[in-house]
Amino acid sequence: MQGLTLHQARQVITQCIVEDGTLSADDVQMILKRKVQAIKDGGLLEYYPLEDNRFELGGFVNLKSWLERAKVGFTAEAKALNLTPPRGIMLVGVPGCGKSLAAKAIAREWQIPLLKLDAGRLFDKFVGESEKNFRKAIEMAESLSPIVLWIDEIEKAMAAGGGSGEADAGLSRRLFGAFLTWLQEKKQEVFVVATANNLSLLPPELLRKGRFDEIFFVDLPDDSERESIWKIHLGLRKQDAEKFDLLKIVSASDGFSGSEIEQAVVAGLYRALHQKTPLTTDLLIEELTHTMPLSVTRSEDIDQLREMAQGRFVNVR
Repeated sequence: MQGLTLHQARQVITQCIVEDGTLSADDVQMILKRKVQAIKDGGLLEYYPLEDNRFELGGFVNLKSWLERAKVGFTAEAKALNLTPPRGIMLVGVPGCGKSLAAKAIAREWQIPLLKLDAGRLFDKFVGESEKNFRKAIEMAESLSPIVLWIDEIEKAMAAGGGSGEADAGLSRRLFGAFLTWLQEKKQEVFVVATANNLSLLPPELLRKGRFDEIFFVDLPDDSERESIWKIHLGLRKQDAEKFDLLKIVSASDGFSGSEIEQAVVAGLYRALHQKTPLTTDLLIEELTHTMPLSVTRSEDIDQLREMAQGRFVNVR
């Protein structure tokens, strides 16, 4: 019942007893369901139950091997050596290349539920309410530990008004300070996965070594990763990847992000359904030729991101 208010605890205990006349270990699941409902009612966090997490991640070899090692930090052997569980990681890089998907895949890999904190939901027009919302979200996450807490586009929460704190009367600086303190001192098994698109908005204190266990840079997928991504998305739409000329498709999608590849599969299937024909290699390549990828439309921004990441962050690949 950790994380429930006294009123909520009374309600759920009463509900458990009324249903079968007893209070037993079997009612633990009922209590957990009530906590999940309390999360939904609060409106600050989104809950992804383990059984609904079927997300697959193509590539990301360095990240996957790091996660395999970090998983040891949650074991009894690590506790016996006075080792604390890993704090979390930050994923920075090109939009649409799998940062959000990686957060979901981590929870799946470690077989624990996932909570998503949307930065925009924290802010409130009344003085003091935004900080209260942040504390409430953190307390709820801690009450469900062990859990993966995914903070999407962290720069929006920690750097409102360009990070100066002047445009919002210091609110972003206060939130940032509260977050750093909690990240440094938290005792519960809450593994934080923060994602960021715009490094220029992030305060330098957040990027220094020691805040997160590791900071990974997510670049555009290479040939082998694009092949994995094509296979995943074709398989999700009940298409046999063996029937396509993957070498040709992978070559044609050079410079495309994972989300752009997914959209090409979806658009190609719509076109095939409209034409009442099966999806073919030519249809997919036609969709690719009609798409202007982010690597072209925002090439300067991507080059700048890569330059900033060079030597500072670990590449997920």
